[in-house]
Amino acid sequence: MDNQKPVTVKEMLKNRILWRIYVLWFLRRIMPLVIFQVAAFILLFRIFAKNVFVSKVFRNATYAADFGYWSLLKYSLAAFLNTHLITQVSILLILGVVALLLRDLMRVLITYKAMWLKR
Repeated sequence: MDNQKPVTVKEMLKNRILWRIYVLWFLRRIMPLVIFQVAAFILLFRIFAKNVFVSKVFRNATYAADFGYWSLLKYSLAAFLNTHLITQVSILLILGVVALLLRDLMRVLITYKAMWLKR
């Protein structure tokens, strides 16, 4: 026994128009920010990759981790402080961009969930 009312043409048109508005809003307001964040992340990652031999850092980190978490933390801090200034800045900027991307992803997921819960 269906308690749903039939969908009218007026509601279908309204939904189509609203979806078009949402898509246009997303393309004009959100996509440029996402593209900028991804471009910044790629640029910073390239700078980081030119200055840091990542596999050696991970290999040394595994050696330090054998002695415990405190040794790994000390190694990570010493490795960070003994790099060039441009590498330190790029690491901090990469962490900032990742934080912004995660924030935006969480916003999208929460909004998407709220939209479907309203129905």
